[in-house]
Amino acid sequence: MSDSLIQILDDIVTEGKQRGFTQKEICQKAGVSEITLSRARKQGDIRFSTLDKLAKSTGMQLAISADIPLSRLINDGDLFQ
Repeated sequence: MSDSLIQILDDIVTEGKQRGFTQKEICQKAGVSEITLSRARKQGDIRFSTLDKLAKSTGMQLAISADIPLSRLINDGDLFQ
């Protein structure tokens, strides 16, 4: 079970609420059942396509990035490229 995934789902729901959506409305906009979201939050498992729909329904975008320490980016001059 992935704590990172649960955190992402929590962030999506939080962003949706900040934009004035209920959890039900977030799910409706994404075309996902509330049960699916609830299970995903409990089990830490969800299809990427479903996660992407949930993110987009709240105006968010999923992205992946390398886990490079900030100090290394600064020292290498790559922070703002």
